[in-house]
Amino acid sequence: MIHTDVPDYRIVLGEAWRVLAPGGRFVHIGVHPCFCGGFVDRTDPEAIVVRPGYLNGHWTKESWTDQGVRDKVGAVHLPLPTLLQLFVDAGFALDGIREGGDPIPTVLAVRALKPDGLIARTAHPPEPA
Repeated sequence: MIHTDVPDYRIVLGEAWRVLAPGGRFVHIGVHPCFCGGFVDRTDPEAIVVRPGYLNGHWTKESWTDQGVRDKVGAVHLPLPTLLQLFVDAGFALDGIREGGDPIPTVLAVRALKPDGLIARTAHPPEPA
C-alpha cells in the first residue's frame, strides 16, 4: 500500500528484485489506479466519473475523498499500464493480477515472480516514459 506514497516506485521494485532469490515472489497491494485518485469523482456510488488526468502520472493533492490524508499530503498517481510496466522493466514476470472492492474496485493486487535463471536487466530499471 505504498506505491502512491513514494516519488519513484521504480526504485522500490528494483530493490525488491535485488533482494529476492530466483523464483521469489513480490506481492503488491495498493490503491487501484483506475478508480481512485484525484481524477475520479466518487460522490455518486452508482456512477463513478473519471475526469481528465487519469493518463498523466503525477503528484497530486486532489482526492476522491476528504476523509483521509491524500487531500492534505498528496499522492503519486500512476496509470495502470505505467504501474504494470514498472514491474516488467524491473525484470519481474507478472504472475497474477486481482482487483478488490465492491461494486467498483478500489484495490489492485499484483503478484510478480523473479524468474529462475539468468535474466538480462539493468542495475536500475529505466525511467518511465
